[in-house]
Amino acid sequence: MSVLTLSLVALAGFFAGVIGYVTGIASLISYPALLAAGLPPVAANVTNTVAMVAVGVGSTAKAGAGHAVEGRTLARSAAYSALGGTAGAALLLLSPADAFEVAVPFLLAAASLSLLAQPKLRELAGDREFPRLYPLGIFAVAVYGGYFGAGVGVMFLALILVCTSATMWRA
Repeated sequence: MSVLTLSLVALAGFFAGVIGYVTGIASLISYPALLAAGLPPVAANVTNTVAMVAVGVGSTAKAGAGHAVEGRTLARSAAYSALGGTAGAALLLLSPADAFEVAVPFLLAAASLSLLAQPKLRELAGDREFPRLYPLGIFAVAVYGGYFGAGVGVMFLALILVCTSATMWRA
C-alpha cells in the first residue's frame, strides 16, 4: 500500500470516527474508502465491521446511563442482535463473494429507504407500539448488520422509531 493510499485511508478513518460518533453512519464513509484503497468488497466489509466495533462501544458508553434503567430489555435486545449478527456473518462467509458484490447496492438502498419510510410508517402506526414485532425486527436488522454493516445504525434507528414510542433522541 502506498503512503498516499495509507494517508487517505487514515483520513477517511478519522472522519468516519467523527461521523460515527455524531450520527452512527460511519460505514458510509469508511467502507467506500477501503474499496478505494484496493481491498476486495468482502475483505473491505469485514475490515469495516471490525473497525466499527469501537464506534458501537463508544456510543453505548455515551448512552450508558440511560440504558441502565432497562437492563433486562437491553440484555434481550443484545441477545437478539448477537444471534442475528452471527447468522448474517455466517451468511457472508458461506456465500460466494460475487453474491455479496451484487447485493451491496440493494442493501444500501434498503438502509436508506428504512430511514425515509420511518416517518410515514410511524404516522400509520399512530400511538401503537409493536412489542412482538420489535425483537423480530432486531434480529432481522442484525442479520443485515452481520452480512453488511454499512447503514445498520440507520436501520436500527428506523426500527426503534417505528416499533416503540421512543423519541428520536432516546432512540
